Amino acid sequence: MQEKEFVQTLYINLDDSGKLSTNEEILVLGGVVFLSKEEKDKFITQYRSIVDSIKCNYCQNKICKNNCPELKHNNLSKNDKRRIINYIKKYFVIACIIENKKIYPYIINDKASKGRYTDYAIRRFIKEVITNLIEKKKMNPYKKVKLVLNIDEQSTKSNGYYNLRNGLFEELKHGITNFNYGTSYEPILFNDLEIDLTYQKSNHSYVVQAADLVAGTVRRKTLDTNFLTFKLNEDSNLLKNLAFLDYKIFLP
Repeated sequence: MQEKEFVQTLYINLDDSGKLSTNEEILVLGGVVFLSKEEKDKFITQYRSIVDSIKCNYCQNKICKNNCPELKHNNLSKNDKRRIINYIKKYFVIACIIENKKIYPYIINDKASKGRYTDYAIRRFIKEVITNLIEKKKMNPYKKVKLVLNIDEQSTKSNGYYNLRNGLFEELKHGITNFNYGTSYEPILFNDLEIDLTYQKSNHSYVVQAADLVAGTVRRKTLDTNFLTFKLNEDSNLLKNLAFLDYKIFLP
């Protein structure tokens, strides 16, 4: 009997904080990555335990009926937020920081263009995260890969020619050719690839709740620091404030 071929399952869980808008400085995509189902399940078990131990503190009713509000980055106390972040950072934590003023106005001012740019940012972000995992030998690009991508359903969805799943598949498995500029980008995965993309309600998903906390924390730390100083000086406070991230990129 032929031995079943090993499949690497990668879970990437994302949420955003901020908007692509001239009224806001940055948009942050943040999240947490798991390299196996066992790692994901272990995370959820402990994360649920932490949430259950503090959630009743945020109930509006004097008598808690266990119908507590969802714990989000903007309603947690500093101590509870620190406790949860300290747990999350035991795993692979990621962020993409987009500086809005550097985005072309025709993109910012058009809904469809914003959707396409958001898709582009997510695709590039995920591709670079996977490239980083390959460089660290946490993934083998010549093995079969199943990518499970969970995104908060409130995040902006694509209005582009390609949907996000198809665009990701093209980027990762086949590479992309830019016919306008005569440039091409090589694929990074060389065997079978399966992509499972879901938009989840954060109040029903602990992994998306964790991504929300990462995105909100990164955005606050970035806005609290002189962003331009960081761009000029790698020893700036922002780099230190984001030290809990395992991988980050800045766009555009």
